[in-house]
Amino acid sequence: MPKKGGKKPKVIETPEEKALREETERLKDEEDRKKKEETMRTLLTENMVQEAQFAKLNIAKIQNQWRKLMRLAKVESLRKDLEIMSQNHEREVDMKDAIIQMLDRDIDEAEEQYQTALRSHLQNVDALIDLYNSKVRQLEGEFEAEIRQLQDDFQTERTEIVTKHASARGELIEIIELVEAQFKESEAEAKQDFDSTCEELKNRNLEDRNVLKLMLEAQIEQLENHFANAAETYDQTTRQRTQQFRNLTAKDRNSAQTIETQLKRLQRLQDTLAHWRMKIASNVKECEERNRLMREEKEQISRHFQELKARMNKMRDEQGARLRDLGIQSRKCVMTLDSQKGRAETILRYAELNRKLETDREKVLPFHPFSIADEDNSVPEDLKVEASAMSSYALGHDGKPVEEWNYLDIFFKRYNKVLLDKYAIIKEETRLQQENNDLRNILKQYLDGISVNSDVINEPNPLFVLNNRTNIQHAPVLSDAHITIQSANNVVNQHAMMAGR
Repeated sequence: MPKKGGKKPKVIETPEEKALREETERLKDEEDRKKKEETMRTLLTENMVQEAQFAKLNIAKIQNQWRKLMRLAKVESLRKDLEIMSQNHEREVDMKDAIIQMLDRDIDEAEEQYQTALRSHLQNVDALIDLYNSKVRQLEGEFEAEIRQLQDDFQTERTEIVTKHASARGELIEIIELVEAQFKESEAEAKQDFDSTCEELKNRNLEDRNVLKLMLEAQIEQLENHFANAAETYDQTTRQRTQQFRNLTAKDRNSAQTIETQLKRLQRLQDTLAHWRMKIASNVKECEERNRLMREEKEQISRHFQELKARMNKMRDEQGARLRDLGIQSRKCVMTLDSQKGRAETILRYAELNRKLETDREKVLPFHPFSIADEDNSVPEDLKVEASAMSSYALGHDGKPVEEWNYLDIFFKRYNKVLLDKYAIIKEETRLQQENNDLRNILKQYLDGISVNSDVINEPNPLFVLNNRTNIQHAPVLSDAHITIQSANNVVNQHAMMAGR
C-alpha cells in the first residue's frame, strides 16, 4: 500500500480523456462568461433605471424653474395688458355715459309729452264720467220713484187679497165645522141602529143555537172521530194553503176597511170640490177685471220703458261716436309718436356710424361743458341759467366739477372691494375643503394601517410594500393655471394705437 501524504503518481491521460477534460473546461469558461455578462447586463440595467430617474427629476426641476420664469413674464405682460384694457374700458364707459345722458334727455322730453297727453285724456275721461254719472243718477231717481209707486200699489193689493183670504178662510172653517157636526150626528144614529139590530140578532141566534145544539150533539159525537182523522190528514196535506188562506183573509179584511175609508174620504172631497168650484167661479169674475186693469198698467209701463230705452240708446250712440273720435285721435297720436321714435332710432344709428370717424379726444370727451356766458356777454340771463341747468357735470365734495369719466369711481372701488372679498372667500373655502379632504384621506389610511378587517384587506393597504413601492393613494395635484382670454376688439384697438404712435 502506498504511504499516506505521499505524492500522487502522475496519471497518464488518454486522448479521449484529454478531449473530455478540455471540453469540460471550455463549458465551465463559457458558463463563467455568461454569468459575467448577466451580471454586467443587470448592472447596466440598474444604472439605466437610476439614470432615467435622475433625468426625470432634473427635467421636473428644469420645468419648474422655467415655469417660474414664464409665470413672471406672463404676469408682467398681463399687467401691461390690464392697464391698456383699463384705459379702453374707461373710454368705453365715458362714451356710454354720454349716450345715456342723451337718451335720458330724450326720455324726459317724451315723458313730458306723454304726461301732457295723459292729463288731457284724463280730463276728457273725467268729463265723460261726470256726464255719465249725472245721467245715471237722474235715471236712478226716476227708477226709484217708479219702484216706490209699484211697491205702494202692490202693498194695497196685497192687503185687499189678505183680507179677502181671511174672510174666505173663516167661511170655510165654519162650513167644515158644520159638516163635521152633521157627520157626528149621523154616525151616532147609525151606531144606535146597529146596536139594536145586533141585540135582536143575538137573541134569535141563541134560540136557534139551543135547538141546533140538541140536534147536532149526536152528529158531532159521531163525526168527531172521523173529523179528527180527516183533520190530521188534511192538516198534513194543506197546512201551507191554510196559512196562505188565513193571510189572504186578513189582507182582504184590511183592504175592505181601507176601501170603505177611502170611499168616505172621496165623498167628502167631492163635496169640498163642488164648494170650491162655486168659489172659483165667483173669484174669476173679480180677477178678470183686476187683470184687465193690470194689463193696461203694464202696457203703460212698457211704453214708458221703451221711451227711456230709446233715450238711453241715443245717448249711448252719442257717447260711442265721441269715444270713436277720441280713439281716432289717440291712434293719430300713437302714430306720431312712432314716427318720432323711428326718427330717433335713425339718429342713433347715424350716431353709431359717426362714432367710427371720431378722434381720440372726441371719444374721451364727446360733449363739452356749456360756456356760452364766457364766449358771449350778450346772452340773456335766463338763457345762461337754462344752459347751466342742462349741463350734465356733477360736483364733488369740495364743490368743484367732477370729470365725467370719474362719476363712478367710488362705485367701482366699492364694487371691486366686494368682488375681491368674494373671490378671496371662495378661494379660502376651496382650500379648506381640499385640506379637509386630505386630512380625511390621511386619517382613513392611518386607521386602515392600524386595523385589519375585510375592507382593509380588499382595498389598497399602505402597509403592503413591494419592491420599495407602496400603494398609498395620494390626492391628485391640481394645477392653478388660469387661461387668460382677451377680446379681439381690444387687441385690434391696442395694435392700432401702437401703430399710430
